[in-house]
Amino acid sequence: MRRTLLTLLPAALLLALPLTAEAQQGGTPQPQRGRQIAATIDGRYLAGRVAEQDHDYDAAADQMDAALALAPTDPELVYSAFRMRMYAGRIDAAAQLAPQVLATRPGDGFGNLVLAVQAIKKGDYKAAEQQLGRIGAENQLGPLRDYVMAWLKAGEKDFPAARSFAARLKPAAGERAESLSLIIEAQIDELAGDRAAAEAKYRRATSLDAAGLRTTLAAADGLRRLGKGDEARQLLKTYGERFSDSVLMDALVAANAPLAKTPSPAAGIADILFDIGGILASDPRNQRADLALIFDQLAVNLKPDHDFAWLMISNLYEQFQQIPKAIAALAKIEAISPLSWQARLRMAALDAQLDRFDQSVGRLNTLIAEKPDRIDAALTLADLQRGRERYAEAVAAYDIAISRLRNVDERHWPIYFGRGIALERTKQWPKAEADMKKALELSPEQPHVLNYLGYSWVDQGLHLDQGMKMLMQATALRPDDGAITDSVGWAFYRVGQFDKAVEWLERASEQKGDDPTITEHLGDAYWHVGRKREARFEWERSLNQKPDKDRVEVIKDKIANGINAGNDKPTVYEKPAAAPKQGG
Repeated sequence: MRRTLLTLLPAALLLALPLTAEAQQGGTPQPQRGRQIAATIDGRYLAGRVAEQDHDYDAAADQMDAALALAPTDPELVYSAFRMRMYAGRIDAAAQLAPQVLATRPGDGFGNLVLAVQAIKKGDYKAAEQQLGRIGAENQLGPLRDYVMAWLKAGEKDFPAARSFAARLKPAAGERAESLSLIIEAQIDELAGDRAAAEAKYRRATSLDAAGLRTTLAAADGLRRLGKGDEARQLLKTYGERFSDSVLMDALVAANAPLAKTPSPAAGIADILFDIGGILASDPRNQRADLALIFDQLAVNLKPDHDFAWLMISNLYEQFQQIPKAIAALAKIEAISPLSWQARLRMAALDAQLDRFDQSVGRLNTLIAEKPDRIDAALTLADLQRGRERYAEAVAAYDIAISRLRNVDERHWPIYFGRGIALERTKQWPKAEADMKKALELSPEQPHVLNYLGYSWVDQGLHLDQGMKMLMQATALRPDDGAITDSVGWAFYRVGQFDKAVEWLERASEQKGDDPTITEHLGDAYWHVGRKREARFEWERSLNQKPDKDRVEVIKDKIANGINAGNDKPTVYEKPAAAPKQGG
């Protein structure tokens, strides 16, 4: 448990606290006033910690700053306020506290790093180098520190030393990872005036990392600065055509695109800080995202137009459920950036998360009309509409996406699967079945498609043998998936093998016990094997698990009357009654 901050305040500071009116007139200071101030400090501190746990770093920084204003020399508060300013991206404000942090923690990594960043922005590379030299054993730069040093030496125009530092980390020749080193070396060669060496390294980097967007952009920028504009545009055009699903190169390929800025230590070090953030963000245990955010904030402080870092910051804020901040970060990405289209798509999707669904739809319809050859905006709209159970609108959006497909291949199976689900929900089974089959034709071993189509067939009493085979294939591919296990159990139920149905549905309930459909199915199976009390218990449990609206009355009927012909019907799709014959 944290001690009351009043016990941590220096005696001199306690003496300096504001006095009551009586004390100011020569009376004795009132102890109640001291307790109120202590409570205010502690309250601010605790509020800051709560905001930190919620990843609301702006609120956390505000609370810590307010607490610090009441006890400006308390080391614990200084460090807490410093950290929150870093998380919130208030890098310049954090730098103001760094000297106080380093007074008690001289080897602190971020305290020294933020001052090094300030020196780099001023062009004082010697000072930055000295600051980095003070970082202790907890140095978060890791091996990439040598690249930082390479850029600092380049800034000092000590190019032999810069090349020496860069060479220390160079991977084995021919590896894709070598492209990062080659880009840095080429940019340093540019600064050194060795144009031929820079040109060769840019080309070599793209040959090793043809799929890398950052490598391609850096090499194209370098080639254009070196007078190879046509080659650079062709490089960008080729990349844009190859990866048209994810990037938009039009603005950069244009003949009048502005020339990229000359390489600089600030921009180069910003890239390295971003790379460190990326490594931390990729931690499989997801325990280092907060640190990743700091490095990305440092990157954009050094290079405000670092679009990759803004995209990462947005992703982290989205992960933290700070959606308005995620949108604000995306808004920083420039229109000319190849990440701009991706950013606009993501902003539209995030609008939907904030219950601004109409605005989201409007944004996506604008994007759909803006680029008639692209499918991604239509797909995003289709998925959002399906998620809101607006299935007819989802079908219309999927129709647009599918109409724009040129060469249909395996990667497009989710589109047909998505439209198939939406068609099934709008009771258009023949069309839905055709889309499911198309998805399986494109990718025959997709367990979710096998499950959905097999379940739908068996549920309707169609193609029972083939449907059962599909379900068994799906569960072999995903043995721990409760939804697929449920489908197998329900298939046995629909063909009247109730003992087997109970076996599989009990297993499904163990795997996914909070699913109302699985729980209802298990109740149905129990009823048919004579376990009627347990059946009603499961149906009651299903009601409490918030089933789909169209199942509520059915489940209530089962609880009241048991299984009967009126409530024992297909759960996925029921064919409409045949029209009466005319004439006679």
